[in-house]
Amino acid sequence: KKFVLVNAFAMNGMGTQAVELYREMPNNLRDYISQICVLNACSHAGLLHEARTIFNEISLKTESIITTMVDCLSRLFMFDEAQKLIEDYEKTNAPSIVMYS
Repeated sequence: KKFVLVNAFAMNGMGTQAVELYREMPNNLRDYISQICVLNACSHAGLLHEARTIFNEISLKTESIITTMVDCLSRLFMFDEAQKLIEDYEKTNAPSIVMYS
């Protein structure tokens, strides 16, 4: 599966390649695992614009996806925006300790 390659790129500091491969994937193969992998790649490579674009395209924002985006924002010292994501999540969900770690 392509998400394995997306994750491999992410783990080896190849964020741009991970995003490119993700973009090549058919939409019906972009599951939450591939979304987390590509957001993680963006997080570690400092690709904020790409992360925001992908995050905004995701219709079902799970706890894991939001947590990964919080990580991305936090790595770039965008703590206010990260906190807002957490607060928005907690308006309709129980607080998640994972988002704070």
